[in-house]
This record gives sequence, C-alpha cells and structure tokens, in this order.
Amino acid sequence: MHAPPATTDTGGPGFLAPLRMRGFRHLAVGQLVSSVGNAMSKVAQAWLLAATTGSNGTLIGLLAAFQLGPLLLFSGYGGWIADRWPRRRVLLTTQSTQAALCSVLAALAFLGLARIWEIYLLTLASGLVTVADNPARQRFLTDLVGETKLSRALGLYTALLNIGQVLGPLVAGLIVGWAQVGWIFALDAVTFLFVVGVLLTIPAPKHTATSARVGGLGPGLREVRRSPELTLTVAASAVVGSVGVQFTVTNTLMATRVFHLSATGFALLPTAVTIGCLVGALLAGQCTDPGARTVLAAATATGLAGAASGLAPDYPVFVLLMVPAGAASMFFTTTAAVCLQLRSAPEVRGRVLSVQTSAFYGSGLVGALLIGSCAAWYGPRSALLAAGLLTMALCGGLALGYARSAEQTPPARDTPRNGPGPADPTTASPAPGTP
Repeated sequence: MHAPPATTDTGGPGFLAPLRMRGFRHLAVGQLVSSVGNAMSKVAQAWLLAATTGSNGTLIGLLAAFQLGPLLLFSGYGGWIADRWPRRRVLLTTQSTQAALCSVLAALAFLGLARIWEIYLLTLASGLVTVADNPARQRFLTDLVGETKLSRALGLYTALLNIGQVLGPLVAGLIVGWAQVGWIFALDAVTFLFVVGVLLTIPAPKHTATSARVGGLGPGLREVRRSPELTLTVAASAVVGSVGVQFTVTNTLMATRVFHLSATGFALLPTAVTIGCLVGALLAGQCTDPGARTVLAAATATGLAGAASGLAPDYPVFVLLMVPAGAASMFFTTTAAVCLQLRSAPEVRGRVLSVQTSAFYGSGLVGALLIGSCAAWYGPRSALLAAGLLTMALCGGLALGYARSAEQTPPARDTPRNGPGPADPTTASPAPGTP
C-alpha cells in the first residue's frame, strides 16, 4: 500500500523548512553519507588511473567517455524509467547495483589486478546504472516535497551532499597516504548500502505510471523545443558540460603535471571545489523560480572561473580559485534543474531531465577528450584558459539567440507549468544530482 507523498508544509517559510519533512530528511541524511563515499571513490579512481597510465592526459580524459557515454546514448530510456516506474523502487535497484560494482573494484585493487581496461569496464557499468539513477533521483525529490518547495529543497539537498563532498576527499587523501586504495572503494560500497536502508524507511509516494511507450528522447525533445527557456537551459547545459566543467580531467592534470602533488595534496583540490559547490547550492536555494537568464549568467560564470584558474601562478592560488569555480558550477546545475522541472509538463519531466542530462554529460564526453588532448599538446594551463574563454563566448551567442526568440514567443508559454494542464499524480502541488 502506498503512502501519500509528504508534501504538506509543516515547517513554514525558511531555507531549512524541507528538513522538517520526514521523507526529505531521511533522503538527505542517506545521500549525505553516500556522497562522502562517492567523493572518496572519485579521488581514488582518478589517482589509481593516473598511477596506472603515468598521468597520460588522453587516457585520463578517456575515462570520461566510459562515464558519460551511456548517458549520451541511453538517457532517454532512463527518463522513461523515471516516468514509468515508482522512483523509490528504481533507486533501490540502482543503489544496490552501484554497491556491487564498488565491491568488485575494491577486490581488484586489494589483489593488485586493477588494470586500465578493468577500470574502464567498471566505469562503463556504473555509467549505465546512472542513466536510470539521475532522473529517478530528481523526480523522487519532487515526489517528496512538491513543486512549490522544489527549489528550496533541491538547494538544501545539494548543500548537504556537498558537505559530504568536502569530507570525502579529505578522508580519501588520508587513506591513500596510509593504506591501500581498495579500502576507499570498499567504504563506498557500504555507503551505497546505507542509502538502500534509508530508502526502505521512506514510505513510497503514490505513483501512477505514464502511458507512454518505451522510447528515447523524442517526447522530452518536443517539450524542450516548445519553450525558448527550456531550449536555452539545455543548450547552456551542453556548453557547461563540454568545456565549462571538467574538474576530474583538469584537476588531475594540474596536480600531477604542473604542481607535482602528493596524494594528500591532490585531494585538497576536489575539497576546494566542493566547498564552492556548497556555497553555490545555498545561493541557488534562494532562487525560488530561476529563469533562463539566471541559468545563462551562471553558465557564463563557470567559464570566467575556469579561465581565471588557468592563470593561477601557483598551487595555493589555484586551490582558492577552485572555490568560486565550484560555486558557479553548482549554482548553474541547481537552477537549471529547477527551471526545467517547473517549466515542463509533469508527464514528461523525467525525459526532459534526460534531455538535459544527455546534453550536459554527453557533451562532456567530447569536452573531456578535447581538453585532455589539448593539455597533452599545449599543457594543462592552456587547456583551462581556452576552455573558459570558449564557454564565455558560447554563452554570449546563446544570449543573443534567446533574446531574438523571446521577442517572437508569447511570455505565457514560458511560465512554470503548475497551472492548467495534465495533472501529475505524483505531486501534491499542481516534481538536482547529486549525487
């Protein structure tokens, strides 16, 4: 028997009000723990691959192809799963599978058998799981809190996750410096299982499956084309995903080829990024109804921060610049997710989110290879500077295109979709990962 979604606001106004809702509170705590393990695992994976490949920029960039390739090819099916099946059930499956994959990687690391192709294969499998996990997680959050509190809840949820992202690299740096890297992957598997346990404590929100047939991105693309705001948000996601945000590639190369850091010093870079992400998430939570112009400004800021980091004269300055870079990227990610959900029809929201996921992470596949190759030929600093300048230039082009299309489109078409229209049986008011 399904329990009704916990969308009644019993906490009144305020940024922390969503924490007074039982389902959201449990989910946030579970993902906070999981984000610590996930952040540790990312640091360990990048460090393990750098050690295996000799810090080869192209091979490190290729890792993103296995992470993001499934999202580029199959994200429409992930959105359909999030629209069609109960989101809690989907998340229970994806989190359990991720725990199993982390356990395999831990075993390979303990046995000293982790070779390049095995790291790539497990990364590919994890990417396939993420295809369904991403839209299901975002829609499940909306199931719990409703549309009217989505921006505040998503900002707070992301902020809590980034607290874990701050702690994770610090713990990973200590473990890598004193113990086998396999322990990090083992701990990550435990955190995924913790999330499974937390999900079991949350009553399943009411769910009515969509009647749409299984398919790709078609319904989501049609919804995006309907609105200049949705189109701009997705286009900006492609820009930021490709050349605006490539921390895994650029930070790894800057750490190993420019600053020649130890494992502990390397772990400080993602920590600085996640501190910035925490600030960005808190700021985004104050934007209750972000529009396309807010999203585009945030996208431009990611390019500015990236270009500035490429000019950093030394390691301390580079670390400090990672804070505004992380803040800009998270502000963009959060406001874009809210803008898409509030301005798309309820019955296709999962597939609209998948269109954005495909644009963001799919373009990241190309961007990671380009930046990695550019760094191999011209150095990491030049790659960072070029990526930042290109991001700002592309955002300027999008701003011009949006201004022209907005003049030709009635404003009513871009208002939040919480008024007349198809009813969403999963939300009480008439639905982010992270993580």
